[in-house]
Amino acid sequence: MTDWARFLPLSNRDRGDESSVSRNWSRATSGMLLGLAAVLDARPEVLDQPTLRPDVSVAAATRELLAQLRSTRWQRAAARIGAVESANPDVEALTNAELADAVQAEAIARSAARARTSVRELGAVLVLALDLRASIGAAIEVDPFVSGAVALDLAVRMRNPRRAVVTARTLVAVDGEWQVGRGPALPATAASIVLFLAGRGGVPTTVEHDDGPSSPND
Repeated sequence: MTDWARFLPLSNRDRGDESSVSRNWSRATSGMLLGLAAVLDARPEVLDQPTLRPDVSVAAATRELLAQLRSTRWQRAAARIGAVESANPDVEALTNAELADAVQAEAIARSAARARTSVRELGAVLVLALDLRASIGAAIEVDPFVSGAVALDLAVRMRNPRRAVVTARTLVAVDGEWQVGRGPALPATAASIVLFLAGRGGVPTTVEHDDGPSSPND
């Protein structure tokens, strides 16, 4: 973790007043969940549409997210080895019509004063939000800077062949003031970088940087 952290300016930027910095990502997570709930409520027809994973519908992806946010570590482990049928049977029992309200309830719970949300949980919500923005044009607000924390977490946990890319190139978020990886710069949007690291997209397409256009062959 320490080795990778030096490639992301979120961790080595100039020191200043960091009294408001926290490892608790509940506020950002709650905001994105509210955005997701609003989309599902206003556009229930998208629940049957595919996400960036063609075999996974929006409804299935939403249940997957809720299960991850609500399940204990034991429940997830038990589901993986087949000790239980589902990591969270209550989530699996939700009908499509109930999903928007369930997501909104999760958002409210995450906004409570004592709520705690890890960067991995934040990442699960962020990846789905970015997925739905790309796949169904969902209007969910995402802070590109917050994406940097998720990008780092994904980068340290990812496996080949995607890991090979961030070993050879530095993925620079032109709209987020962060970067991850090593090697020649590959400027791209924060969204495309996070989706790539999460396995929801290909190598990010190079976009113009503030210093001018760049290319993967630089």
